[in-house]
Amino acid sequence: MSEPCGRGARPPLRLLHVTPFYADPAFGGIARASQALCRALAARGHHVTVVTARLAPDLPALADDAGVQVLRLPGPRAAVQARLPWPRGVARVLAGLGAFDVVHLHGARHGLAVPAAACAARCGAPLVVQPHGTHPDHAQRRFAKRVYDVVWGRRVWRAAAAALAVSQAEARDLPRRAEVVPNGVLPLRCTAPAPERVPGRLLFVGNPSVQKRGRALPALLAALPAASLHVVGPVDARFRAAFARFGARVSFDGVLAGEALANAYASAALLVHPAVGEAFGLVPFEAALLGTAGVVAGAHGCGEWYAEAGGACVPADAADALAAAVAARLADPALAAAEAARVAAFVGRHLTWDAAARTVEALYIRLRAGA
Repeated sequence: MSEPCGRGARPPLRLLHVTPFYADPAFGGIARASQALCRALAARGHHVTVVTARLAPDLPALADDAGVQVLRLPGPRAAVQARLPWPRGVARVLAGLGAFDVVHLHGARHGLAVPAAACAARCGAPLVVQPHGTHPDHAQRRFAKRVYDVVWGRRVWRAAAAALAVSQAEARDLPRRAEVVPNGVLPLRCTAPAPERVPGRLLFVGNPSVQKRGRALPALLAALPAASLHVVGPVDARFRAAFARFGARVSFDGVLAGEALANAYASAALLVHPAVGEAFGLVPFEAALLGTAGVVAGAHGCGEWYAEAGGACVPADAADALAAAVAARLADPALAAAEAARVAAFVGRHLTWDAAARTVEALYIRLRAGA
C-alpha cells in the first residue's frame, strides 16, 4: 500500500486532469467520478489541476474544490446550448499552465482530448486515458463517433501511456490493454428524520438513453399492478408519455443530488436498474448504502460488480425475469434488506475513492519511473 504524499515517503505529483464534465450531477457519471477521484488525489497530497468545459453558467470559471484547482472554459453558444464539451482556446490555456508530471484524460471524444494529449507530449508527461464507459457508441451518434475516431480519437489512444477501465467488461471494450480501477461510491445523507420507506414503490434513476433501458419499465408496471414507480432523471416528454396509462402510479422528478437523491433512495422499497452497457453504474451502490436493494441487469460492468457484491442480477432485457425478481423482493422485504446490507458491506471494503486514488497514484509513479 502506498503512503500518502506529503506524509513521508514520496513528493507530491503535479497532476493535470482534463475532463469534459466536472462536479455537476446533471452531466452524469464522468462529472461525479472525475470530481471524486481528483478530490481523493488532492487529499493524498498531490497538486491537482482540472480543466473542463463550462456548460452551466452557475458554475464558477475558477474554483478551489476541496484542494483541487478547477478551471472551466467557455465554448461557443451553440456548443453550450447543445451541452457539447467543446470550449475555445484549450491548447492555449493548457500551454499557459506550465509543466505537469502526469496528464489524466477523462473521456476520449470531446473538444479537450486532443489538446490534452498535446499538453502531455509538450511536458514529456505520461498520458492516462480513462473513458468511463464512453468508448462503445451504444447505438447513438455512430457516424459522428466514427468520424471523430478517424480524425482525432485514434491519435489520442496512440499517445496514451496507460488506459484505465472501471470494470473487466469495459476493459474488453477498449482498443488497448487497460488496468481495472473501480469507481468509489460516496455515501449520501438523507434529511433528518429520514423518510419512511413506501411499500411497493419502485425507483428508477436514469435518462431516456438506449443503454438505460427505461423502456422496460411500462411492461414491469403492467406485470405488477400493486407497484408504483418514482422516476428520477432528465427524462423528456416522449419518455413520460409511455407511462400515461398508469396515471398516479408514476411520479417524475428531474435530476436530484445530495439529500434529495438520498431521500428518493431511502423512501423506495426497491431500486430497478435494467441498464445495459454501463461500465460501472453508481446508482445501485448508492441505494444500497441507504438500505435500498436493487434488481440489476446482469450485463456489462454494472452487473459484474453488483453480482460480485451479492446483489440481485437478472439477464439483460429479460422482462419476465425482471418482473419475477422485483415481485419476490417486494413480497419479502427481509430478503431485500439482506441483499442491500451485503452490497453496502462490499462497497465499504472495495469501492472507496481513497482505494481508487491509491491505485491510480501507484500507476502514476510507475509511469513516471519509466518515463
